[in-house]
Amino acid sequence: MRRDLLDATVQLLSDVGSERLTTTAIVERAHVSSGTFYRYFDDKADILEALRLEAVTEISAELMAGVARALDRDLPDAVREVVATLTEAFERHAPVILAMVDAVPSGTQSNVMPEIEAGLQSLARVIPARHLPEVSPARLDSLVFMVMGVTQATCLRIALQRPVGSSRDELIDIATDMLTAGLRASA
Repeated sequence: MRRDLLDATVQLLSDVGSERLTTTAIVERAHVSSGTFYRYFDDKADILEALRLEAVTEISAELMAGVARALDRDLPDAVREVVATLTEAFERHAPVILAMVDAVPSGTQSNVMPEIEAGLQSLARVIPARHLPEVSPARLDSLVFMVMGVTQATCLRIALQRPVGSSRDELIDIATDMLTAGLRASA
C-alpha cells in the first residue's frame, strides 16, 4: 500500500504538478481510503519528503556508479560520464525534483538535495586527483566543492529546463567542455 501511495503521488506530480496535489487526489489515484493514507503518512508534506529521500538515495547510487565508471577514463570522458549520469538520474526523478524546487524560493538555483553532494564528496575527489596530480589537497578540496555544485546545478538545468528544440546531448557536451576547462584552468 505504501508503494502504491508513493507511485500515485509521482503520477499526480507528473500530471498536475505539486500545487494541485492533494491527499484526496492521492488516495483516489491509489484506490485506497484516506485512513490507509494516514496509516503511512501524516500529510502531503510527509509523502513528498518520503519521495524526496527516495530520490536522493536512488540518484546518489546512480551517481556513485557513474563516478565508478568514469574512474579510468580521460578527464573529458570522465566528466561527461558524470554529467550524463546525473542528468539522466534527475530526468528519471523529475516530478519529485520539480515538487522540491517549487517548495523553495530560489527554485532550481537552490540545492534541494544537499545529501547527494555530501555523500559523494570523497569519491568526487578521485577523478580530479588522478588527472590533476600537481594540485595541493587544499586546492583539490576547493575545486571539488565548486565543481560538484556547478555540476549539480548544470545537470538540473539540462534535465528540467532545457529550451525547446535544444539537444540534450549537445547540452551535456557543452557542460562537459565547460567543466573540463574549469578543472584544467584551476589546476
